[in-house]
Amino acid sequence: MGENEDKKKDGTFFKMKKNLAGKAATSGFGKAVMKKVMDDNTNNLMNAIKKVVAKRYDKKKAEEMQNNIIKILLKAQFQIEKKHIDPKVFLPANRPLRSAFALLVVLNGSDDRQSENRKADFVKAENYFREVGKIADTHLGPHLTQKNKEKLTYTVDFLGSASFLQAVWDDPSYKHDRDELCKVIAIYS
Repeated sequence: MGENEDKKKDGTFFKMKKNLAGKAATSGFGKAVMKKVMDDNTNNLMNAIKKVVAKRYDKKKAEEMQNNIIKILLKAQFQIEKKHIDPKVFLPANRPLRSAFALLVVLNGSDDRQSENRKADFVKAENYFREVGKIADTHLGPHLTQKNKEKLTYTVDFLGSASFLQAVWDDPSYKHDRDELCKVIAIYS
């Protein structure tokens, strides 16, 4: 077998593997595999986000967000395994992600729900999350289909939007869920 045939075979196998991963990510089996691959903190974070989204919107929207996150993480993992992406390229996303999380923890501890500074802080958190999304899109985007790039952008924009964050952080009925989420995100900040 020639070198071109080997590359073609590897490329075809990789495409099949990547396509199956995308489909499996949203299946019960795929979610179970991801939970085993992810550490406890990441699983707890995913569960806390899902719980807040389900309460704010509905279970279907929460499942959609979880499925999008899992699918993108799996696709990133496959690109890293195939050595198309060096995982170090995602390190710059660490700073804005930690900054957003730290800000949300501080906002959770604040009782001043009407301050203009508070509103500006939610916009600041949104900008941090957008920065994370841009970094992910810059490095992972070239390896995604247009549909998956849109899922990445939509998920980051949805979960990181100032309006969503402020609605959850300023509503007293979310206190327990917010406290649980902040306990998990404090680990990352």
